[in-house]
Amino acid sequence: MRVPAGSVPFEKQIADLGACGILLSPGVAPESLFDSFDREAFESEPYRLLLCAMGGEAETEAQAGLTGHPSDNIWHFDTECIENAGDYAAIARRMRELAQGDLPLEDVSDRVDVEAGRASLTFRLSGREYRWDAKVDADWVDSTILSRFAELLRAGKTTRRFTYVDLGGQDCLIGCATAEDRAKLEGVIGRKVAWLS
Repeated sequence: MRVPAGSVPFEKQIADLGACGILLSPGVAPESLFDSFDREAFESEPYRLLLCAMGGEAETEAQAGLTGHPSDNIWHFDTECIENAGDYAAIARRMRELAQGDLPLEDVSDRVDVEAGRASLTFRLSGREYRWDAKVDADWVDSTILSRFAELLRAGKTTRRFTYVDLGGQDCLIGCATAEDRAKLEGVIGRKVAWLS
């Protein structure tokens, strides 16, 4: 069988991302991702589509893992996502999952009232209480919330940092990596992998 130019076998993509620290959650088989896209789609749009599928919300029970995502090492994040109470809390919990124990947030809650123009996020970290107000702009996320999580992680005792890949639209990929893994990922996917700031 002839492999089309520019395509990368699905299994190689899984292995390459794994070498960069981006793994499927325990119990999630690679083949479960074919419930969302077929092999040809993954192979004709290498790495980008796989990262989006791994970092998205599970579409089937087989993809779910423990947190409802196929992977807890990458997040396919849509910035137009703030509509109701719980939306900022969900972001905080996902950032905690990506940090893999390096950002142990507790008592996470939020208040979101888009019509009244008010939103805030509260949590505890290392015994300290945090309350962050968020700017309300229709259903767009206040990106300073993400930046504050990046600052908290930088201030911790870890060499890992949140990463950011711009996908050219209203969505992006957010991860958490060492400098070595960030550089490896950039080489594998052929796309800029920045530190989230």
